[in-house]
Amino acid sequence: MSKLESDQLLLIFEKLSNDKKSLYSCLLVNKFWSQILVKILWKDPWTSLLKEDGLEKAKLFFRTVLSQLPQDSRKFLMGRKIKLPEQQKPFFDYISNCKYIGHIYSADGKKDNDIYDYVFSDYSDTQRIELKKEIYKLFINKCTALTYLDLTNINYPLYEFPGAETNLSKITHLRFDDKSSQLINGLSKICKFIEKFDVNLTCSNSNLIKFIQVQENLKSIIIRDNNNEQNLEKPYEIVGEAIIEQHKDNLIHLDLTLENNVSFYNNLLLKLINVKKIVLYDSRYRNVAIHKQLKFSDTYPNLKVLQIGISFSVAVKIIQATKDTIQMIWLDKGNQESEEQISQLLKAISQHCQYLKFLKICLKNENLEDFKQLLIICKYLEGLYIYRGNIYNDDDGKGLLDVLVDSANNNLYKLQLHYCYFKIDTLNQFFKRWKGRKSLYLYPILANYYENKLLSREEFNRNKKRFNDMIESYKKENVIKTFETSHDFMFKDLAEFKY
Repeated sequence: MSKLESDQLLLIFEKLSNDKKSLYSCLLVNKFWSQILVKILWKDPWTSLLKEDGLEKAKLFFRTVLSQLPQDSRKFLMGRKIKLPEQQKPFFDYISNCKYIGHIYSADGKKDNDIYDYVFSDYSDTQRIELKKEIYKLFINKCTALTYLDLTNINYPLYEFPGAETNLSKITHLRFDDKSSQLINGLSKICKFIEKFDVNLTCSNSNLIKFIQVQENLKSIIIRDNNNEQNLEKPYEIVGEAIIEQHKDNLIHLDLTLENNVSFYNNLLLKLINVKKIVLYDSRYRNVAIHKQLKFSDTYPNLKVLQIGISFSVAVKIIQATKDTIQMIWLDKGNQESEEQISQLLKAISQHCQYLKFLKICLKNENLEDFKQLLIICKYLEGLYIYRGNIYNDDDGKGLLDVLVDSANNNLYKLQLHYCYFKIDTLNQFFKRWKGRKSLYLYPILANYYENKLLSREEFNRNKKRFNDMIESYKKENVIKTFETSHDFMFKDLAEFKY
């Protein structure tokens, strides 16, 4: 290991990028290793900081950031009675390694919390605004390899900050809202190679149109429609036309959160037919009236990924406009408008998606025959996430497991069965029958430890141990490769799915 070059070590450490514990232990080996690891650990610190369990770490992170502020920023902030940590010469130029800059996180049911409000909660609103501005000045000036920037609710003239013309020009993923016309105008003169454009749409202005028009490599558009007014059809229409006119041949990813402006969505869905990924959700939970007004192209010849969090009827229509191109269908808990809809959905998948690899779907016991046909036809299926609104009783669960063993192709090996409770003996029989097939990657799957409502806590714990012992036994027999109890299939295994 001591003879490996830095590039070779970097490749090795990047394989451990999701294993922070191992990376931190490698930091202690020597200074040479530390220099390389800092490039990885500081590339995107926000992944771990912008979570409820990472908020305390964020305080330490910003302490390091504040210690590296230049003298003019320190003088300005201390003049505003803002206490700063003692300035220290860092071991490494940490901040220059940042490729991502974020600040929004979800907690307590809110999706738009600002990390600066949490970390600097002891300061007044005015002081926080000044602190944030000086920190962004530091980031913009020092982050020479910047690729992602989140500007949600930010109105600073970043385009005037030192280093902006060079460092902001390299950004490929920009997230912002359309409220600050001046900021958008300034960025449109610098940021011309955006590949992924993520906007909170609340109004419309000519500078947003201009920003869309000057992009030379736009591939992905994510639109969060956060305006519940119904009088913005005309302004939105201009935004939609700019997207279609300039980028319809190059766009491969369309992600829409629906609100009221139906003609705007329909224009995009009817004309952006070359997309490879469609994501549709609803800012108002299950707004079926809007879903029924949606219109789609007769064909999506390149569609590979479909992710839906609205009415299942929408998924059926889109699937029917494809022919054997879709590899992933991910149906979150949308709206089932009729008892026949799940059956229609399963039949549509069987008819149009024979090369499907990953599927998340709602399933009921009466759908098992249609599901069986899907498994027979979709021979390339690798991963299944099955959920239902009410819990299976054991007889229903046994029927589902029997269909999986009897009808699934040998490519299937990743399973998550959500809202499905099974008796331990039923699962045991399933694992026995699975022997000889590809080893299972199991994600949260629920055993009915009580098995009836009269068990004592001692009996419950005994059953839980029995379940865990069974899992370990089948791991030794290579029937189960891994069993994840806290990571959902979607987020752990499909994050890097290429389309």
